[in-house]
Amino acid sequence: MKTVQTIRTTASGICLIDFGRDAFARLLLELEGKSGAKVTVAVGEKLAPDGTLDPAPGGSLYYCRTELTLREGKNRYEFPIPEHKAPWNSIAPYACHAPAEADGEVAPFRYVSLAGYDGEAVLIRTVYTSAFDDAASAFSCSDENLNRIWEFCKYSIKATSVFGKFVDGDRERLPYEADAFINQLGWFCNSTEFGIARATIEHFLFVHPTWPTEWHLITPILVRDYMFYSGDTACLKKWYVPLKERLHPELEDSDGLIRAGNGLRDIVDWPEGERDGYEMGKVNFVPNALFYDALLTMYQLGHEEIYRKKAAIVRNSLRRTMMKNGRFVDNPDSSHTSLHTAMFAVRFGIVEISEIPAIMEFIRSKGMVCSVYGSQFLLESCFANGMARYGLELMTSHNIRSWNNMLDKGATITMEAWDGSFKPNQDWNHAWGAAPASIIPRNLCGIRPVAPGFSEFVFDPEFAGLQRVSLRQPTINGPIHVEADGRNISLTVPEGTKCLYCGSCLKQGTHVLTVE
Repeated sequence: MKTVQTIRTTASGICLIDFGRDAFARLLLELEGKSGAKVTVAVGEKLAPDGTLDPAPGGSLYYCRTELTLREGKNRYEFPIPEHKAPWNSIAPYACHAPAEADGEVAPFRYVSLAGYDGEAVLIRTVYTSAFDDAASAFSCSDENLNRIWEFCKYSIKATSVFGKFVDGDRERLPYEADAFINQLGWFCNSTEFGIARATIEHFLFVHPTWPTEWHLITPILVRDYMFYSGDTACLKKWYVPLKERLHPELEDSDGLIRAGNGLRDIVDWPEGERDGYEMGKVNFVPNALFYDALLTMYQLGHEEIYRKKAAIVRNSLRRTMMKNGRFVDNPDSSHTSLHTAMFAVRFGIVEISEIPAIMEFIRSKGMVCSVYGSQFLLESCFANGMARYGLELMTSHNIRSWNNMLDKGATITMEAWDGSFKPNQDWNHAWGAAPASIIPRNLCGIRPVAPGFSEFVFDPEFAGLQRVSLRQPTINGPIHVEADGRNISLTVPEGTKCLYCGSCLKQGTHVLTVE
């Protein structure tokens, strides 16, 4: 997509051009001047406090400056973007490259600074993304703050799709399973193009799985979600055997629980300071909660009874070794309960129903003491367990750990961390920070597929007191529409699918529902 801005400037001043949003792009300038004249051009993502383009934005924020030597008359000049270099040699072979259609490197930038030029300048920014239909999805509600967060996160999902795989951001340009989990759900809630998800999963299975224990355990969940949204079940034939390897049976102990090893390390959350004081042990609650869910997911995918039996053993062992005084603890030798242990226990069904109220009150008392990654599980737990209003409060907060804080700092694509103070080397184009892109359709509006290709989906909205809600969820069968106004809900079910709602099966058509 090309965006053109025409400006007039003088050689004595510096002109700042704002394209409105950060994007992975290339820049072409049309300038007129005398042969040999020098013009300084810079691109970047962040402004300095004085309103000029920040030449030292910190972290991994992008800034690049060059000096152009003009030719006689009116000519076009391509801004030279240096080749991207991965920060670690170990990941360099697996980092993603600019799309071929860009015919060169791309960089994330919103602003252009032009100095030393006198006359009319035409600036052409060409933005690259994977195929994305902006009109396929839509959301609005009576809370303008939430609408702002939705648009922010939806755009983040689109803007970071440039590399044809779900990557972690511009610094590394590397697919990570946990990043892909959040990114993929957000993508599926906004698009029915599935090539990027398929390419990402095959990268993990056949090219380069990453190092955290939990990330390997997320891979079966990626496959299940892909099948539920896309309807592509044929892929499972070639994916199923390597998926089994991602459960790492060699890491199981006599209790059925897993411990880090074989080159894997437990991560819990990242950066490390966002773990709410989690006490690491040889055996940890969080990876084993994910292990439990991965086993159940493998049973869903392959219907092998061994996975359901193993899952029951893992759950029993977690309850026997890490439940103390009514709470789960971080590891068997610990007496500490982090937010992460509590929310993973709830999110993945390790708790009994009678234990949920007390654990949810504990979760409420902690606040958002997790990273942008952890927020996905925290918000899912809140909406599924009677704390939708608290979940909405977290999404629309103006605290330092909030999406509003990212926007207030000047980001237009979600950040890698809540704030630079939590991760000094962060970038400003990280879709794993875009949890609301899926939380709003799946949890607040309650639209989630439960069979391949959206052939069945559940509708269990938790509108959190919002007076008006409108959602368009794209599916391969056509869009699902939700319109809510007070207690009255209109739900449009497309042909080729059916909706499970309050014990009823709703088929094709528009249904008028009333909720208490």
